[in-house]
Parts: sequence; structure tokens; C-alpha cells
Amino acid sequence: MEPKTYLNWAEDQSDRIEEILLDLGYELSDRGRYWQSTAAYRDGDNRTALQIWKNTGIWKDFVQGTSYMPFKKLLELSCKDDNKVKNIITSLKPDTNSFIPVHKAPKMETDQFFDHNEIGVLLPHYDFYNKKCITDKTLKTYRAGFSMSGKMNGRFVFPIYDPNEKVIGLSGRHLLWNKNSPMPKWKHLGRKTRWVYPFNIPNYSDLFYKKINKTKEVILVEGVGDSLALTEQGFYNHMVIFGLDLSSKQISHLLTLDLEKITIATNNDYGKSKNAGRDAAIKILIKLIKYFDPQKVQIKLPLLKDFGDMLEQQVEINKWVERKINPFKQVSKILENKRNIKDKKCVKILEDYLEKLNFESDVIS
Repeated sequence: MEPKTYLNWAEDQSDRIEEILLDLGYELSDRGRYWQSTAAYRDGDNRTALQIWKNTGIWKDFVQGTSYMPFKKLLELSCKDDNKVKNIITSLKPDTNSFIPVHKAPKMETDQFFDHNEIGVLLPHYDFYNKKCITDKTLKTYRAGFSMSGKMNGRFVFPIYDPNEKVIGLSGRHLLWNKNSPMPKWKHLGRKTRWVYPFNIPNYSDLFYKKINKTKEVILVEGVGDSLALTEQGFYNHMVIFGLDLSSKQISHLLTLDLEKITIATNNDYGKSKNAGRDAAIKILIKLIKYFDPQKVQIKLPLLKDFGDMLEQQVEINKWVERKINPFKQVSKILENKRNIKDKKCVKILEDYLEKLNFESDVIS
């Protein structure tokens, strides 16, 4: 359904919008009234990350969890030439940049449950992940398997459980996916903002909770592949956020765990012009310091793109563990761009923390 928070009754000018997007490097997949595309403005490679409505250019980045935004904003993010942006906007009808806020009553969040028929039979075809150095033992722990029917046909599926061990979601990796595939690499069924994973897997919950109780630390990672790689190496003290943002449900769960350290280890997109994983980590840190002492939160990205890559390429996890993070440098770097931090209360928290770190450094020296 087309977003209702924006003017979407504008006269169709999809041909012009399509021409502009192609010129800016967007690869568009036609989905009827809208296109899907990679998020070219941040060098993303997920072909279904963006939803762009044809008649207005209104768009949403589902990977980063943005709200629906006007076409003008996408132009500004995609093109650094202000004059070019201005000329493009002038050539368009004004409706593409119009915005009407609509105030709605808050929705009651409820979990969606999947019965046995919806999940289907998950087959123990483990070769794909075995080649990625994930053992059968780990895959059995996750109760995962290959689906040959239903909405997850052709995917290796990971069921998501609630505390009552009911399945509230499915996350599936297509085994034939490549960068030119029309289908998404990962597909999620259910409300992923409600998932706290890999906790609550039947018979294995204690495996994860005991490690957290022992280490007093949780490592936050983007996807299931990271989770598998960490579990394979005995690092059960982690949580998957399924993307580039942390939900209120996930924060609430962290608050119940009596933690001394939260380590944000989103993907390290160091080979791209924009490191989306690092930028997401900063946003997550800023969100977390509203609830946790800032000295308990740190950013520590994987040494390669993610922990799965590290495991495949035999980069010792201990090299990542032993890597020291300088909190003074990390906070200073974040505050260099404090103009971009909308929550000024968080800016004050970081500034006070930086002052404390600086004082402690002076005392020690």
C-alpha cells in the first residue's frame, strides 16, 4: 500500500523520475506502482533495500529503517552537485517534494505466530554453510534447515522463537542468490523489530544466557551469518539486530541482562565510499547511551566485512577480541559531527563523558 503520510495523488511523472534515477546510478526493478533498488546513495548492494514510488519519487530505505521521504531528499543524498540537484528539482512538478504529516493513533504491537504447516519441513542440507566453516552441530542448535515449499522455498531458514518457544518469525537466506539476482538475499517473515535472537531457541536458551551471565557482555551484530560464526567459535554472548538499527524491544531485552559491556559490531564496509556499518554503529551507540552508562558501550567493528568473512578467511577471532578500543578517540570522533546528532541530550552525555575521560587521563599521567 502506498504511504499515506505524503501527497501521492500527484500527476504521474514516472518516466522523468525513472530517467533521473538511472542517471544517478540506480538499478530499478519494476514492481508495478513502485520500483525496488539498491541504496546507491550509500553504496548498498541489497537489490530490495529501497522502495521508490513511481508517480512521486517518495521512497523508503527498509534496510536502514527510514521513514518515507520526499524525492528531493533522495536527490540530495545521491548527488553532491547542488546546482544539478536544483536543476532536477526545477524540472519536476512540485508534488514530488510535498509532504503532509498524518497523525495516527499508536499501533498495538503483537507477535505473529507460525504453525507447523507454515514453517514446513526444514531439511538438513548443510553443504552451503559447511563450506562457510559452519558445522552441522551449530546449524542443528539453530534448528535451521532448507525449505522446499511455501514463501521460503529455496532458502535456508532460521526460525525465530519467543520466550514461550513459539515461532514468531522466519529468516531465510536464498542459496542461489548473487548480486544480479532479482530476489533478495535474505527474506524475513514476521515483525523483526520484535525479535531477540538467537535467544529462546528450544533446549538451547541456556547456552546463550549462561555466556552472557559469565562475561557480562553482549555483542551486537547485523545478521544471522555473524551469529553463526560467533556461535561456531564459542561466543554465544551476542544478539542479532537484523539490519542497521536497534529496536525498542531489543533495547528492553538488553536492559534485563545486567551488562557491563555492550559491543557494537555491525558490518565493516571499509571497501566502500560510505561505511554504512560504521555509521549505523554510531547511531546505535547514541541510542544506547540514553539507557546505559556510556562507559559500558563501545564500537568495535569486525576486522573484515563481518564475522562470517573472518571465519571463512581464517582470521583469528582473538585478534578482534584483543584489539584495544580507545574510548577517548572514539567519542571525540563521534562529536566531530555533533551537528548531525538530532538528540542534543545525547550530545551532552557524550561531552560529559569525554570530559571525564580527559580528566582521568590527566590524573593518570
